[in-house]
Amino acid sequence: MPDINEIHAAYARTALENVRNEYPNYVMHFVHDAKEAKACVPSSHHPIFFGSYDWHSCVHMHWSMARLLNLAPKAAHAKAIAAWFDEQFDAVKAQKEAAYFERSGAALWERPYGWAWVLKLYAELAVCLHPHAEAWRAGLRPLADYLADSMFHHLETANAPVRHGVHSNTAFAMIHALRYATTVGDTAFADLIKQKTWQWFGGDRDYRLAFDFSGEDFLSPALVEAQLMAVVLPLDDFRAWFAAFLPELAALDLRHLVPAVVANEKDARQVHNHGLNLSRAWCMRGIMQMLEPGLDSLWQRFGELSGEHLRAAQAAITGGEYVSTHWLVSFALLAETEWHT
Repeated sequence: MPDINEIHAAYARTALENVRNEYPNYVMHFVHDAKEAKACVPSSHHPIFFGSYDWHSCVHMHWSMARLLNLAPKAAHAKAIAAWFDEQFDAVKAQKEAAYFERSGAALWERPYGWAWVLKLYAELAVCLHPHAEAWRAGLRPLADYLADSMFHHLETANAPVRHGVHSNTAFAMIHALRYATTVGDTAFADLIKQKTWQWFGGDRDYRLAFDFSGEDFLSPALVEAQLMAVVLPLDDFRAWFAAFLPELAALDLRHLVPAVVANEKDARQVHNHGLNLSRAWCMRGIMQMLEPGLDSLWQRFGELSGEHLRAAQAAITGGEYVSTHWLVSFALLAETEWHT
């Protein structure tokens, strides 16, 4: 595998190119009449997040750049990222992004996936030491504040989580929202997420990984749920819950954790399985932090399997079709740089 600095430079180039690229664009917009439909231009509705094929991908590719900037503030790509952030993170633009959700028919737009990535992006900027970081935070704050309130209300009133392995997955959004809440010191939000985590997932038992895989998933419902529990629960409580939730893994039955294969790289939904490989690697590496290093056989096997999953998707991250390259960088960075501690 190439040097990590070379890989991250390629990630930065890919992310920058994509967020500037308004078309092609998968426009998800509730229209009220023919006149409005004809005026459906991404950048007119979304002055910050108009590129990278769709809104949520544009949001998390901005997170990717923020993470890369934090990892290597003196890297060659850092100056270009900072210049883009200077241009895009503007309070007036963010207010327009937030106002979009006030439109008739748009209140639930991008819930919860896009909302969670905005919060994660803000949390990444909140720990950024770049001289312009304070201005960037101020420029994004109107949208982050709006969606933090929206996510709080959603979790407060929802009767049950969504467990699918795609954008609607609740556990994935809760992981990112919790990072935001703890980073900015919103204890009420953090407490609500922890309460709902235990309420919704604490009693889950005897999950079967044979039913976990889908041909269009980019998340493993089981492993994302376990990752959320690993973030929320104390060590001993997590180990007991995990053994009861996934007894086959506790017994080292790993036959259903082989990397997914993508046969048609031009199929925008099938390539979700590249993301599945990357998000599985992220979750396994996170769960490893709650196991006993060197003494727990699952710890060792998760380490090996996470590497296999990461390598299975590696070629598509920056070298694949646009249906892959407009978003996979973010999931690669989760797998490579964000393990639960």
